[in-house]
Amino acid sequence: MSEVQTSQPWLERIASWRFLAVLIVLYGIVFTFLMRGMGGAPGDNQPLDLMFSYSPEQVYANLAQLGEAGRKTRILVSSTLDTAYPLVYSTLFAVLITLLTRFLRLTHKVWKWLALLPFVILAFDLSENLSINVMAFLYPQTLTALAQAASLFTSVKWIFVGLVLVSLAVLALLSVFRLLRRQGRGA
Repeated sequence: MSEVQTSQPWLERIASWRFLAVLIVLYGIVFTFLMRGMGGAPGDNQPLDLMFSYSPEQVYANLAQLGEAGRKTRILVSSTLDTAYPLVYSTLFAVLITLLTRFLRLTHKVWKWLALLPFVILAFDLSENLSINVMAFLYPQTLTALAQAASLFTSVKWIFVGLVLVSLAVLALLSVFRLLRRQGRGA
């Protein structure tokens, strides 16, 4: 590897349209299996990580409604598929942001940091999963502080998901405008 390649940020080195296509396929596969794995929840027992926030009472009502078998399934699915899922989507978002900023020739350090935002989501998503798994494993023991922390992790995760999606939408619009401008000059 040349000196120039090793001095590039790792995200710049891995970002390619081909790798993005692989990530999109991988995302579809993991998402499909994750939804099947989470589909066993009885009634209206929405997974906690799909809510914006929740109270400790909601956590323990959710865990009670799952039953022992459902809690074991939750731990298994969360420890496997719901760990792979945020790894895949965070990498997908980071690569897409990197590719769009490269296409737009946005080279300031701020744009490099923007591409790392999806990994903030990853950290909070994994923290949320671990917290919920610990509560599911120790059920019926009540860990109020952990339930509050899990809700905070979930809320922060969703805030950063929103920031990343807005960033992607802005970058996509700028890319479309750039393409249209190029076409206008070439016609």
